[in-house]
Amino acid sequence: MVMVYCSSHLLPTSFPLLNPKTLKFDAKYSKNCLPLRSTEGLVKEFHQTRVLNHLKAMQEDKASAVTSDGSKLRVPHVLTVAGSDSGAGAGIQADLKTCAARGVYCSTVITAVTAQNTIGVQGVEVVPEDFVAEQLKSVLSDMRADVVKTGMLPSTGIVKILLQILKEFPVQAAPLKAALVVDPVMVSTSGDVLAGPSILATFREELLPMADIVTPNLREASVLLGGVQLETVANMRSAAKSIHDMGPRLYCNDKQGIRDAGTLLDPLRNVLVKGGDLPASSDAVDIFFDGQDFYELRSSRVKTRNTHGTGCTLASCIAAELAKGHPMLSAVKVAKRYVETALDYSKDIVIGTGLQGPFDHLSKLKRNVHNAYVQRVFDSGDLFLYAVTDSGMNKKWGRSITDAVKAALEGGATIVQLRLYIAERFSMDSV
Repeated sequence: MVMVYCSSHLLPTSFPLLNPKTLKFDAKYSKNCLPLRSTEGLVKEFHQTRVLNHLKAMQEDKASAVTSDGSKLRVPHVLTVAGSDSGAGAGIQADLKTCAARGVYCSTVITAVTAQNTIGVQGVEVVPEDFVAEQLKSVLSDMRADVVKTGMLPSTGIVKILLQILKEFPVQAAPLKAALVVDPVMVSTSGDVLAGPSILATFREELLPMADIVTPNLREASVLLGGVQLETVANMRSAAKSIHDMGPRLYCNDKQGIRDAGTLLDPLRNVLVKGGDLPASSDAVDIFFDGQDFYELRSSRVKTRNTHGTGCTLASCIAAELAKGHPMLSAVKVAKRYVETALDYSKDIVIGTGLQGPFDHLSKLKRNVHNAYVQRVFDSGDLFLYAVTDSGMNKKWGRSITDAVKAALEGGATIVQLRLYIAERFSMDSV
């Protein structure tokens, strides 16, 4: 009998050879068990269901791998479960723009609607829990997501609904990398706690143990840890370790890649403590902890007021890269670089009159455009519009090289290659 209590992180590459029909579980973890279970039981059942759902999804992929025209292109897909930001700098709007910039499809489930701008938050309306459930089922029953990313989860009920529905539908980035990215949105930019004690307890005991990566900023990490002050990189390391150790411990046999009652390990997840607000630091320092090793990720601190939505954006970018199948640490590094680049590009734009403005998520699509709202100096990264002039073709068309280059530049080219020697040699060889 194969006992599967395993997080998908531990499955070996040969796991697809297993037949779901041959997998058996203890009766106490069957679908007929009572709805009230221990937290440890919920965690085990959650990962157990993810394994079976992934097997089913792989079988469905194999069956539908070829379309009528003989090919099929599956687009990486992130589902974001978060609140709406009317100012469009953070929340669902930031997630959509980030995924679009990274070439990933993004579906949405809205948990709250906010009235906010660059000045602050003027109002919040929480979406009814049953309608959040309806959104989740609507998306996941039709469009298979690779990764779920969470942002604002304003009630205990919404957290529980999310976890319950994730047990019903296969959500798993190939090849068995990650499925749940949690950005614990609990503290506003001004430092106000947005989540009460009951929600914090649900986060600690039920949501975080299910997450593949948790991405708190300094304030959020402090709240999760009961108000501990984080003022140094050493503090951030300790916080990452403490957050990693939260929640029930899981039984696991990591050699065989299946969970049983043989070995006791910590929850299998990663923690990224973001240090953008770290006092007295000239760099933007983040601490990544994978359960064994610490990684200190540094980048230049961009001096700008346009930082609204950086946390949402970073988590969304991580989710997007995981949906493409990239390893966790690689996804985190790409996301950090993406945010840094977008902030630098947007540091002088002016949107709104408040103290904290949004930044441009789609900067890479505009780097060849001298925007009306900002004067930019020459950037070598702008050189990507390419034209080739061929002496043989110019002779055929009856125009000079000078005319060809002029036409290319007028057409918007920033790089012009002159194929003189190759064309002339080809002409000589043809004679």
